[in-house]
Amino acid sequence: MNIDFYISQTDFDSEYLYKKPFLFKAAAKDTDFSWDYVNEVYSRADVSDESFKLMNGYVVSKDQYIESYHNLGKTEFRMIRPILYEYLRNGATLVYNRITNEPKIDKISKKIANFSRANVITSGYAAFSSKSSYKSHWDTRDVFAVQLIGRKRWILKAPNFELPLYMQQTKNFQDIKEPEEVYMDVILEAGDILYVPRGWWHNPLPIGEETFHLAIGTFAPTGFEYMSWLLNQTPDILGCRRNLKSFENDESTLQEISEDYSKILNDKSYYDSFLTNYIGNQRLPTQLSLDVLGNGNVNIFTVDTKLVVNANLLHFFEDNYVVINGNKITIDDISGKLLRFLFNESVASIKDILCEFNNYDKEVLNVLLFNLALNDIISVEK
Repeated sequence: MNIDFYISQTDFDSEYLYKKPFLFKAAAKDTDFSWDYVNEVYSRADVSDESFKLMNGYVVSKDQYIESYHNLGKTEFRMIRPILYEYLRNGATLVYNRITNEPKIDKISKKIANFSRANVITSGYAAFSSKSSYKSHWDTRDVFAVQLIGRKRWILKAPNFELPLYMQQTKNFQDIKEPEEVYMDVILEAGDILYVPRGWWHNPLPIGEETFHLAIGTFAPTGFEYMSWLLNQTPDILGCRRNLKSFENDESTLQEISEDYSKILNDKSYYDSFLTNYIGNQRLPTQLSLDVLGNGNVNIFTVDTKLVVNANLLHFFEDNYVVINGNKITIDDISGKLLRFLFNESVASIKDILCEFNNYDKEVLNVLLFNLALNDIISVEK
């Protein structure tokens, strides 16, 4: 599937990112999603996991529609089909959070992740009626809603609690009332993508017909995460190791802590260490390539092989290294140029790469790319 965002990343960042919603009309091209494929995805899910939910205005208890059974010495779980179907026929929504290792969906998620330059979590929502399974609420992460089958109505309202974090969900603030003024009321059709920044009230409503969409939540690092990471560095501050007695007695110690903490807070080396740690915890789901990378008789790629970088956020550090899939690798001029090119192109064939870098030895480039793939820095795109 190809996604045409119709707006440059620079313009989107300056006008919309973290600020206000944006509708990418008919952005997802060649959508070949069918209910056959959606059925397969849901069938492969671990239905016993909390990521798999049935929503009916509330979270339906799993013991209502999931059964356990013993299969040759192992306890396994399956959906009780008649009960599940009855819930869905009466307006429930079947939710599958944290979808991963589903190649079609992973490709869409990666395109959104590259565009937003953030880590992502992808969820699927299937429904068949006009009944709302959720109350109007805000999310604590930005969301790209990708409509893939049917239509769905979205009502958006401006935030009255700015930039909520994960512990600041709508349910935690009963005193904050939903605004009356509607900012956007839109019906998404298959191929449409709606960007909803965190904090914006939204109510996704089925409209009496079949619908399936992905909600791709994006997670860029925040100041809260930086401050939380810095707390682990405070044992290096002498004042933090002093014993405390009373405020009056400890004012000089607190001042010492404040000054020393301010220094590391604004120290670029600490910031880079934080980013290294943050990016280092990210992993990208990619398909295996056993027949090529696991085959000792293969040492270079064919010219029609397509490659992708295994990263949603590609940051080049001043000390000439990048962090991809938990690997911190030192890069030289050519490997840096290759990674930038691949990342900006999203996907490129060996033929395209050799054409772009025609002033370099073709075999040397191919071997370099092959070694990057062996080390999980780039992947073969099927």
